[in-house]
Amino acid sequence: MSTSLPSELESLSLDSSSSKENSAPQTHSQPNLPPDLLTTINTLITRCETLSNEVETYVSAVTTHHSALRNHGPVEYGTLRSDFKNELNFVRQKLTSPDLIEQKARNYINSSNLVYHEALWDAAKRSSGLMAFRKYFFWNRRKEGHAPKGLSLSKGAQTKGKSAALVDIVAREGREWIRVSTTNDRRLVFELAKQGWRHDSDSDSDDDDQDTRQQAAHDDSDDEDDPEILRNARDLARAARANPVRGHAPQVRIVLPRIRAHLTPAIDAILTKIRATGAILQTADTIPPTPPLSAVLPTLLVNHARDLSHVLNIDCTILLALISDISHRECAVQAWHPREVQEQISSEAHEKLLPTHLYPAMRGHDLVTTAAAAGQMRLIVDTIATDTEKLRADILLSANAFAGCTKDECMQRWKELSDHEVPPDFNIPIRVDETVVDDAKLPAVKQRLSEQLSELNRDIFLYGWAKGITTLSSNRSCARAIEATINEVGLEDGEAGPHVWLCGESRSLIAKKGRNH
Repeated sequence: MSTSLPSELESLSLDSSSSKENSAPQTHSQPNLPPDLLTTINTLITRCETLSNEVETYVSAVTTHHSALRNHGPVEYGTLRSDFKNELNFVRQKLTSPDLIEQKARNYINSSNLVYHEALWDAAKRSSGLMAFRKYFFWNRRKEGHAPKGLSLSKGAQTKGKSAALVDIVAREGREWIRVSTTNDRRLVFELAKQGWRHDSDSDSDDDDQDTRQQAAHDDSDDEDDPEILRNARDLARAARANPVRGHAPQVRIVLPRIRAHLTPAIDAILTKIRATGAILQTADTIPPTPPLSAVLPTLLVNHARDLSHVLNIDCTILLALISDISHRECAVQAWHPREVQEQISSEAHEKLLPTHLYPAMRGHDLVTTAAAAGQMRLIVDTIATDTEKLRADILLSANAFAGCTKDECMQRWKELSDHEVPPDFNIPIRVDETVVDDAKLPAVKQRLSEQLSELNRDIFLYGWAKGITTLSSNRSCARAIEATINEVGLEDGEAGPHVWLCGESRSLIAKKGRNH
């Protein structure tokens, strides 16, 4: 009997990207097994250990990154981590038993999910901004009572209903959904034959392909005779249309590492139908090389600055942070400072807000603020600001002595009032929009939010929402209240809530002596 790797494990090279950065494999000796089978077992265990170690390295980086930012929801890596740990525990427990017999060893090897796990992790390393793994997203959300943010595989398996699509990797800060399938050519052909699926060779014409694409965009009906990977692609397209990110459906990417195009007409017909759903399709012959984890780890971390609109709506809390003396120069803590200011001075000494958080998010973007936000900042400035804070406020909004100044003039004066280097593409002055936006087309949940938010916050956040642009804020309580209300009331398919970039740090004006505590 052959003792080579089963076909599932042969399909990915033993020198794959998932195992290049690791030391020599540990060896486990069972004298009652053939030597070449022992080699297979040791290789399998080593690959599982490599996979688990890489994920732990990634999780550690995510934890550190998230702790430093303190401004966004956690990355949902729990299912990925537990799946990989369970796989490692399975092969260790089953394949290192001293009384393991040959047939059981082969059965355990054949039942391993290593190929799928490696393919999923390789696909993740070829992407960026990983937000979640193995998660259900829904269409018909209101009808079936599902939350807008989807459900993890572990929580949704029993309650997902019929209108659900499973996404293996939520990437690019939510803008890309990746689904990985390790079915192979032979298995797919067998499935087609078993289901009696017929392929009309004439359907490969360009005209018919165009018709197929147009039909896929509007036809939500499934053919039970279609293979699973095609049904999955259609479900993902439905769910993506129902769950827009920044006003657009997430781009679906389907990865088929064990299927090659242009070899079998029936398979090519299925691949054409998958592409017709709008998905990007990667087969074994088009998948790019997978980089080592060390080369791409920073890009795998979520960076919401990559997801911002070109025009940014700056709320009052960020305006104040931009002009505060605390943000620009070293400030000594004074006994008469309010406790909040004292804490912010201490925080700034350890982590500089402007170069670490605000400048990276704002640079290269056009900046706008509402008249209400600008007016509130001006009221606070006139009440408690220092002379330098007043100057920065005038520069920031092109007011008083700086009215009509060019960007270069504003930037030069801004630099003179700061200890930090200012990015050349920090686009000040900020434009104040005096217009009243039309929010009539916003989702129905707007009414509940309007009742809950203060007049100022209603003006700021509904402005950004109606304009379809990102609102930058450090008002955590308001952002959380908006999220909680949307989760409670819900959204219709295709609707999205306001897009908010939440800064984890806030800065008050340092205040003149005599301010009340």
